[in-house]
Amino acid sequence: MTVVRGWPSLTAALSDRNSPARLFIQERFGRWQDLQARYRQSVGPLAVPGGQANPATIGSAFDWMVRFMVHPRPDLRLALAGVRVPPARRAVQEMALMFGYGDSDGVGTAQFSGPDTGTQADHQLLARACWALALLTDLYRVGPAPRSPLMALAPRSITAEKLLDLASPEALEELLTLRASAERILLPALAARRGAWALGPTFAGSSLMNADADLIAAGLLLELKTSLGSKRRDGTRRSSLDAQIIMQLLGYVLLDFPDEFAIDAVGVYNTRYAHLATWHLPELLAELAGRPVDLKAERAAFHELLGTHTEVPPANSEAFDHAPMELK
Repeated sequence: MTVVRGWPSLTAALSDRNSPARLFIQERFGRWQDLQARYRQSVGPLAVPGGQANPATIGSAFDWMVRFMVHPRPDLRLALAGVRVPPARRAVQEMALMFGYGDSDGVGTAQFSGPDTGTQADHQLLARACWALALLTDLYRVGPAPRSPLMALAPRSITAEKLLDLASPEALEELLTLRASAERILLPALAARRGAWALGPTFAGSSLMNADADLIAAGLLLELKTSLGSKRRDGTRRSSLDAQIIMQLLGYVLLDFPDEFAIDAVGVYNTRYAHLATWHLPELLAELAGRPVDLKAERAAFHELLGTHTEVPPANSEAFDHAPMELK
């Protein structure tokens, strides 16, 4: 996990309307209104409302949960990256042993031949572990947050059990409900995708612009979402395909310069709406560009842009923009 200088993360760059990276994607693939309209029409009503738990931590914990649902021992280095206090690192390693990791380092697997069977651990225990892993991931991505439950722990006395006890009953209930939704909709759709899988993949272009996706399943690049969506006038919620999400998917595709992951489809799964949308990549690119697209040439142009242009990262850039931080 290398700290990249000169560019902010992909997420931060796409949030900046003046970023050359965002302008590159928008100018070449900006015809997304029809795609957004079709997406809105295809999504049903909100199935899993939000609760009292922190929505950002819920989203991160759900990402971890899906990793455990598709592989018994996913790579835990992302959660370990932000913690330099030895007791905290040992606590994560102890937690890993509870889930059948074969050694004490908790590294696990990031790429494998799938589909695979997920962990057989107790669902409640897994939800507790995913909440703790989400808090540790946030510590790495954005640094210590005053309201994080981690900050209430004495760093030198952290244990696996103390990490597992951080999740509130409300957070656990919400995560288990989201899991049930994913078991019904997401896992059956992924079960047919045989080939190379990657959890939290980074790309060749991540050495120039930090970026890590959620999941690649045999060529399907998938983003996992837990957003509640926007409110209608009557107070009900609706899910929409934001331009930011479209550009994020395209950014990942462009950063895979050597076509390492053979991405042939992209998709978004919003578990709160129990809705999975996928698109065949060549057809999607042609629609968004309004013309046939030579993906190899577009990747080369994006590579050249990132390699020759220097952009100063904003102070709060996300996604691997921070050096590891110590629990206070």
